[in-house]
Amino acid sequence: MSPNAPARIHLIGLIAGGYSGIPRYAAFLTRSIDRVASEFPMLQITLVTSARGAREVSPRNLELIIPRGPMTRANAGPRRLLAEHISATRGHAELLHFFDLTGPLLAPSQPFVATAHDAKVAYDFLRPRWAYKRRLYPWALKRAKAIVAVSQFAKDEIVQHFGTDPARIRVIYSGPGLEPSSVDRAEAPKRAYRYFLYLGALEASKNLAFLVRAFERSGSSADLLIAGRPGSSFGALQATIEASPTRDRIHVLQDVSDLDADRLYREAIALVHPSIYEGFGFTPLEAMARGCPVLTSDIPAIREVSGTGAMLLPLEDVDEWARGIRRVSEDERFRAELRERGAATVSRYSWDEAARSICRLFVEVTTAPE
Repeated sequence: MSPNAPARIHLIGLIAGGYSGIPRYAAFLTRSIDRVASEFPMLQITLVTSARGAREVSPRNLELIIPRGPMTRANAGPRRLLAEHISATRGHAELLHFFDLTGPLLAPSQPFVATAHDAKVAYDFLRPRWAYKRRLYPWALKRAKAIVAVSQFAKDEIVQHFGTDPARIRVIYSGPGLEPSSVDRAEAPKRAYRYFLYLGALEASKNLAFLVRAFERSGSSADLLIAGRPGSSFGALQATIEASPTRDRIHVLQDVSDLDADRLYREAIALVHPSIYEGFGFTPLEAMARGCPVLTSDIPAIREVSGTGAMLLPLEDVDEWARGIRRVSEDERFRAELRERGAATVSRYSWDEAARSICRLFVEVTTAPE
């Protein structure tokens, strides 16, 4: 390569066509990299993704490679991972970027940057089909040229559980999750009931059975709307709802679109987010950006990212959660205060600034002496 030629960067983004938090992170961040790429003429950035990922991102400035073959239609799990590894062996990039804590297993000498969202693999609520990550994470952490951590908490977790040198980890905060919808929201009728909203994965680490108990103890006359994609322990959640004396006021909505999510946030009394573990926490910021008050667990990542923008409640204290739900339901002045605090908090986060920080890291890695 000529000394003055731009460094060739491949974003390995087959995950960008998926549904959960990390695929959404990949799609949102890639859109912003596409927007700011012209500010970095020393980089030649190419997105390597599936046809679905290309539709999600719709790049205008990035070069685009869509690998062929049945494996590239996979957007989750080991099949998607294998497709990314195969894609990483093709082309002539000087640096690969992965949106998760993975790397080019089939081309281990290829320089790459990986992304750490959390250390969930070190805990009991890891899904069985993700068990391979217990081997993959240490491999990627050892070999990556640099590691992006989406929060200081995520960095601390990686250092604690995997012994990674903290000097190799760069904290680059994510943007504020879902971007505002440009579709006319008046097209959809409002729901006939007032509701508290949970929005996210319907899985064990989100603590939803606890939320049902806190909701019933609150005595609020509002409803509870639980929306998201079913995951682990969904059957147990359904059983908890069915056994609840408030079951007629608890509604479950699966596979919510981005437009639906936008409307749900805007119309809710408040977001209730009792998660046990997060590495960053998109959902509270998405709610704040839409004027939705937030009640959420007082856990390290949420405390770091949401701060004073949310009402932080003690993890697993059902009485405190019940009191919080009741207060927000009845006190409009307090809801207004939470909206104001939330707006100030979410204003500190930007996908474009995250993209610029990522690009600056690419420049640093590709120009560092060997």
